[in-house]
Amino acid sequence: MKPYCILSFLILLISQCRLKEQNYITQFPGKPETPSSIKREHEQLLEHVQAFTLFQDSAGLVAIKLHEIMEHHFQEEEDYVLPPLGLLPLLAGGQLPENSREIIGLTDKLQSQLSHLNAEHQLIKAHMDEMLKTSAAFNHPEIKEFEKQLLQHAKVEEEIYFPAALVIGENLKVKTQSKHE
Repeated sequence: MKPYCILSFLILLISQCRLKEQNYITQFPGKPETPSSIKREHEQLLEHVQAFTLFQDSAGLVAIKLHEIMEHHFQEEEDYVLPPLGLLPLLAGGQLPENSREIIGLTDKLQSQLSHLNAEHQLIKAHMDEMLKTSAAFNHPEIKEFEKQLLQHAKVEEEIYFPAALVIGENLKVKTQSKHE
């Protein structure tokens, strides 16, 4: 019963965090998609780092490495971590997706790759720290503000998105198992 309470809370929390124009229910007979609000946040973070790559100093060089790592990391998340979150409106409506086994496969992959994803967060943080050190000498205060956004994003992923996706997978396992019994 406890996972259902947690899932219900997460569904409520995430559904209330969207702008009104973004608050829509995705219909998908195929693979669910990463919620558009999360995709947009990834795009915005990458745009910020991309702008830093234009600096003609060592901060710009570090930003190039950081951008590459973040782009790879976000692609992994959008491939198998975040798509299950796109099911939240469907699950909140009491429906079971047709492709539950595929989604369970995604969440199983997330479970097996969780330490890898967290290690990538640490690598991103290390590059961010390096960029902060180098930017201090060249007066780039916008990098400090970006660091706050990036750290908050990683914290939300680790505290909410990753666990929510895992709970969705476990929920689907239980529901599909009881459906076939």
